[in-house]
Amino acid sequence: MTTSGMRCWRRCSLLLLLAGCQGEPPPDTAQHFRAELHGVSMHLALDDCEVFRVLPDGRRERVLTTDFYPMLSVCQRQEVSADSEYVLVQLGRQALGAGGCCATDGTWRSRDGQHWQRRVQGRWVEAGATPR
Repeated sequence: MTTSGMRCWRRCSLLLLLAGCQGEPPPDTAQHFRAELHGVSMHLALDDCEVFRVLPDGRRERVLTTDFYPMLSVCQRQEVSADSEYVLVQLGRQALGAGGCCATDGTWRSRDGQHWQRRVQGRWVEAGATPR
């Protein structure tokens, strides 16, 4: 084997070794929210402007996210609160290099953490529906 071939083999071996190493899983940086409304217990996780319903076995099911934005953006706002009727979520992404908030944002509400309504033009509409 040539010297350059040997160097390539060593680099590839090191990369394979490093790729096979498994350290600790990354820490959970999500904002968790637990509530009980109308007899329904819910566990939500807000992570990078996405809302996940946390299932009893710990798996996550995405239930909300901000609208698509074609440029790079960062989560600027993610807030969750509840009253006696609804869980309210506010999400907002800021375009990188832009000031203020937000390139995409919204306010949603839910009674069970699965079915959501979005506030559009001052009215609550089913998430994904277009107001008339």
